[in-house]
Amino acid sequence: ILHTGGTIASKVDYRSGGVVAAFSPEDIVSMFPELAEIANIDSELIANMWSDDLRFPHFKLIAKVIEKKLKEGVDGIIIGMGTDNLAVASAALTFIVEQTPVPIILVGAQRSSDRGSSDAGMNLICAAEFIAKTDFAGVAICMHEHSDDKTCAVLPPTKTKKLHSSRRDAFKPVNDTIIARVDYNSRKM
Repeated sequence: ILHTGGTIASKVDYRSGGVVAAFSPEDIVSMFPELAEIANIDSELIANMWSDDLRFPHFKLIAKVIEKKLKEGVDGIIIGMGTDNLAVASAALTFIVEQTPVPIILVGAQRSSDRGSSDAGMNLICAAEFIAKTDFAGVAICMHEHSDDKTCAVLPPTKTKKLHSSRRDAFKPVNDTIIARVDYNSRKM
């Protein structure tokens, strides 16, 4: 899991009413022990910033870390980041990291990881299951498919938009279909 920041790595600041960066990549992995049941998970901090602050040099940095991980022989990569620019980042990485032999799945959270209604764990677990159980190679997004906690959608990287600022099912493909559906309870595609 490569970590770039965002709500997925944040907690509620009850004084300001907003969220603040609070969790390291290791913290996030330890919050969701199910991840270790799916795969051997390594985590690395690339940045700790809001995704709307990401610019092209950051995408190039992410791509360099991806290249390094591919040379190390990883079977897949999950990139945790903020959702405001997640769709832009997935499109950019699609063109920067061409012909990847493994899945590179971008995951975010619409609600901070410390909240009971957070979607962080489910999105990460579904992404890990997708990587472990398919032969997909390329960049994609994995987020809640609906507002309930039943399925995540694996979405096309260049045709997905964020359509709502706080709904857990905010990401939808535009003029395209989902790549896969991951059932959270059965862990089936």
